[in-house]
Amino acid sequence: MKMQKIYSWGNNFYKDVELNSDLSENYGIYLGNQNSYGDCFIPYSHFSYKSKRKEKLFCEPDLDPSVTIEEYIYGNNKLLFGIPGKANVTIGGAVAADTHGKDNIWGGSFSKNIHSLKLKLANGQVIECSDKKNREVFTATLGGYGLTGVIEKVTIKENKIPLPPSFLKQKQKGSGLENLFNEFEESPYTYWVAWVNLLNKRFDWVVEKSFSGKKDIKSKKSSDSYIKKLNLPFIGSNSLNSMSYINNIYFNLNSTTKAKSSSINKTLYPLSMISDTRNISPKRKILQIQFSLPLKNEKYIQELIERLIYKQVPLLCSIKRLGSPLYTESLSFYQDGWTVAVDFSEKYFDLSYFEEFMKKLLDHEGKIYLAKDSLLNEKYFKAMYPNFKNWEQVVKKLDPNSKFQSHMSNRLGLKQW
Repeated sequence: MKMQKIYSWGNNFYKDVELNSDLSENYGIYLGNQNSYGDCFIPYSHFSYKSKRKEKLFCEPDLDPSVTIEEYIYGNNKLLFGIPGKANVTIGGAVAADTHGKDNIWGGSFSKNIHSLKLKLANGQVIECSDKKNREVFTATLGGYGLTGVIEKVTIKENKIPLPPSFLKQKQKGSGLENLFNEFEESPYTYWVAWVNLLNKRFDWVVEKSFSGKKDIKSKKSSDSYIKKLNLPFIGSNSLNSMSYINNIYFNLNSTTKAKSSSINKTLYPLSMISDTRNISPKRKILQIQFSLPLKNEKYIQELIERLIYKQVPLLCSIKRLGSPLYTESLSFYQDGWTVAVDFSEKYFDLSYFEEFMKKLLDHEGKIYLAKDSLLNEKYFKAMYPNFKNWEQVVKKLDPNSKFQSHMSNRLGLKQW
């Protein structure tokens, strides 16, 4: 069987694997479209599972998990809750990572979309699970990172989210995190995200609010090709000055506050030549550290960010508001509060100060997003996710021989039985 090299999206993990659709003997993990920054989809063995289906099922009730978010939206003329920032994330991957988007409080994480799943277990049995049937399996799989089994079919709930012909995008500029948090307003069907310049002591920010527009703007099919055209080297030897330069470019490009029409793709998937930080990092290798913090501890976010970037060179920072989770039994980091994501060049990231940040994060009930994680260890993970023991008991029954094992699950000690 031919081996294939797979890479994490941050290019800091890679492995030669054999793609196989047979679960009978091979130990591994399901492979989607490799959009995770870290190692959650890198198999601990040398096997990755991949469906051999030639035709994808785009419509309910039997949705193929390999269908991408973009394919689903345009195939069904429907939006979803918790749409992540890349169009080619698969439905199965979004379920496994319990993704989130810019829909903030009125929306929710991706699990809010799911009516039921068909799951192939380690013993080859296929079961149906939902909120009412095999509920423990269902909730362990939503945000379970492919460790409960292979998702074979997904049934999506009906929702009333409008699909407009376009969006109106409005931008607001300001400084200071307290002002940023005050800027947030809950508004149905409004998509909200903030970008913060962490190399400026004022913490200058740009907020993007997008709401339904009337102008019919055709979205072009998303592609990574235009994103990869730009590859900026560090300017001189001073990487801090280089990143300040890049941040200034980004914030100047987003300086207008007048509402403008925007396509659905540009609203939901904001990745661009500048905001794809791989393009401004040596060898296109980046780390992203994303955490959530409960709303009651909002006042500690600036302290946490300052600790995280201490003696570091942050590339880009985004902040979103999260709503209440629908389920709390999985490994999802989603909680009612805020989430902060910061990109760093792997080459210049100094691990010396990371543990101090982790201690502070634990003190304030924060959680690291495992789909983006590369650095968390078993000790901090288990302190961060107190529901892990319940999840472990469910998954041990489903996979007693740890057939589904990733590099991440081994690193964090998720299947120590």
